[in-house]
Amino acid sequence: MRPYYVAIVGAGPSGYFAAASLLKSADASVSGDGPDVRVDMLEMLPTPWGLVRSGVAPDHP
Repeated sequence: MRPYYVAIVGAGPSGYFAAASLLKSADASVSGDGPDVRVDMLEMLPTPWGLVRSGVAPDHP
């Protein structure tokens, strides 16, 4: 069976959670039960984790 190719746009917390969930389901494919999943994460910034890494700007001066 051909693998599923998945692209996740954004390497923030939700992107990592989505990738982890997909790869966890793919772990079952070792025994032949789950699908083979290949995940690519696309990020505009040079570092991952989005606002968790860079911080959120305060909403007041």
